[in-house]
Amino acid sequence: MSSNSMTDYVEAFRANLPAGITFDATLNRYFCNDKRYLNEWEVEAYLNYIKKFGFTAISAYAVGGLEPPLVLDFDETFYRTGGTATDLVSAATHARASAATYVDANGILQTAAINEPRVGHHIYNGSAWVDEGYFHESDPRTNLLHTTDTLVTQSYTVTAVPHTLHFTGTGTVTLSGASTAGPLVGTGTGEQNRASLTFTPTAGTLTVTPSGDVSDAQLEVGSTPSSYIPNLAASGTVTRAADTLTILSANLPWNPLAVSIQMEGTMTYADTGNATELFFLRWDESVNERIQLYLDTITGGTGQVAFQQKKDANNDIVRSLSDTYSPGINVPFNIASRHGSTFINGAVDGTALTVNTTPTALPDLSFTDMQIGSTFMGTIKLFRVWSDDLTDEGIAEASSNA
Repeated sequence: MSSNSMTDYVEAFRANLPAGITFDATLNRYFCNDKRYLNEWEVEAYLNYIKKFGFTAISAYAVGGLEPPLVLDFDETFYRTGGTATDLVSAATHARASAATYVDANGILQTAAINEPRVGHHIYNGSAWVDEGYFHESDPRTNLLHTTDTLVTQSYTVTAVPHTLHFTGTGTVTLSGASTAGPLVGTGTGEQNRASLTFTPTAGTLTVTPSGDVSDAQLEVGSTPSSYIPNLAASGTVTRAADTLTILSANLPWNPLAVSIQMEGTMTYADTGNATELFFLRWDESVNERIQLYLDTITGGTGQVAFQQKKDANNDIVRSLSDTYSPGINVPFNIASRHGSTFINGAVDGTALTVNTTPTALPDLSFTDMQIGSTFMGTIKLFRVWSDDLTDEGIAEASSNA
C-alpha cells in the first residue's frame, strides 16, 4: 500500500468512525470504552472483539447503561464534552492569578504557573503517594513568614482569628507573645511529614522562633493548612490567589426533565458552624433558579451534605445525616444527585438517601455556567454530568467508591 493510499485510508476511517470509536485529534489517539489506541487496526480489532462476544461498547464512566456526556477524570486525565473526548482546556475554564504548588508522584513540591490547573496532585496515604487528580483551593492565602526554606526567628502583628502554622523537618517552632500554643514539633523531612498547628492568638505581636531543621514553613490566617507558598526573601509576605473552575453552559448536558451529577475527591475543612461550610458546586441562574450541592455544619453536626434545587418559590432540599463527614485534612468524599421536575435525591459514598417528591418543576439552567468548588479546599478526582435520571440505584452506584 502506498503512502498516499495509507493517508487516504486513515482519513476515510476518521471521517466514518464506527459506532463506539472516537478520535482525539489533540492526543492523536483513538478511544473505545475509554481505552486508548495508537492506530486504526488496534481500535477496530478491539471493537470487533467486544461485539463478537456480545459486549457493548460502553465506557467505564457509564451508570445503568447511561453514558455521561460530560466527564472530567482528573486522575486519568480524560475529559469528555458532548459525548466526545477532548482536553481540559476545552472542557472547563480554570483561573488563578498566581503560581501555586502541588506534590508530584515522588512527593516533591512542584510549581504550577499562573492559571495552570494543578492536575496530578498526590497525597500520601501512609505508605505511598496517590494521585488525587486536580488540586483546588478557592481560598486565597498569604504566607506571613519570610525566609521560609530555612526559617529564622521573626515577629508579626496578628489579630484574634484562627491561624495555622506548618512546616516539614525534624525541628521545633515555638510561639511567644500573642500566643503560646504549641510548640510545633516536626515529624520528619518531606511533604509526607508536614506538621501543622492551628491556634487563635490574641491581638498583638506574635514571635515565631525555630530551632533545628524547619523547612518550607508557613504561617497563614485560616483554620486549616493550605498548599505551601514559598517566600525565600528576607522580608515581606507572598500570597497565593484563589482557584476558580467553571464549566460553560455549552459543555453542560441538559434535559428539562432530569439531570444527574457525580463528584469524587477529598476536602479539607474546619467545623465553623456554617450552613454552607463549602460548596461542591453551584449551578445558579439566579437566587430562585439554581441547583447547589454543599456541606452544612450549622445543624449541630460535623458535616451534612445538602442537595438543593430551587425553582421560583419552591425550594427543595435532601440532606444526609448531620455527621456524615467529620472535619479534617484530605477527607475523602463521593457524592451524586438526581434532579427532576418531580423529584430530587442524593447519594453519599454508595448509599442513596430518601427521595423528595415535592418538586413541581426543574429550574431552567440550559444556558447557565456551573461553578465547581466556589468555596472548596481539596482535590477533585472525578466529575460527571448526565442529561438523564440515573434513579436512586444509579446515584448509589455512581457515588460508590468500589
